[in-house]
Amino acid sequence: MRKERVERERRYARRDKLKDGGTPETKAKAAQVRQGSLARLYERGHITIEQLAASQEIRTVGERIGADVAIGTVSLETRVDQSRAIDGTFFERLGAVRAEVAYTRWREEIGRSRKGAGPVLAMVVHDEACSAVAKHWNMRDITARALLTSALDRWGDIMGETCSAIEEADLLAMQAGLL
Repeated sequence: MRKERVERERRYARRDKLKDGGTPETKAKAAQVRQGSLARLYERGHITIEQLAASQEIRTVGERIGADVAIGTVSLETRVDQSRAIDGTFFERLGAVRAEVAYTRWREEIGRSRKGAGPVLAMVVHDEACSAVAKHWNMRDITARALLTSALDRWGDIMGETCSAIEEADLLAMQAGLL
């Protein structure tokens, strides 16, 4: 461990330690961090910060929807109380409903393109590299990036349309009908 520490100290000796507050261990771990494929596209200037933010919103919604249908564990204990518990967990948040509706509309819209939604979803939701997606879908890197940027640009418009279409009163009326 002492030799590793000396090596890290040597590697980062040229940095100004008054400006750099991290320890050699922190710097070594930070140097090993691999950014996501879309963050790398942003760093290279292929997508804008707005498109990067849209991709993160889309990924969050996609993961939340995927978590709802994923196989998990189940408790097989005997249930004594068969009554419904109205504790507020039943009611969905307005923002989550709007985001899921917008995600569905967004996927349908990009699915109508010539290549379909597969390449864009692979890059955004599954964090696959643009070049790997382009190779898998038999297209050029530029074509894959063009599909990605146009799809990410549409997210803001679709989200805005969805927010104006679904209001809190509509959501409360739907939830009231389910009880």
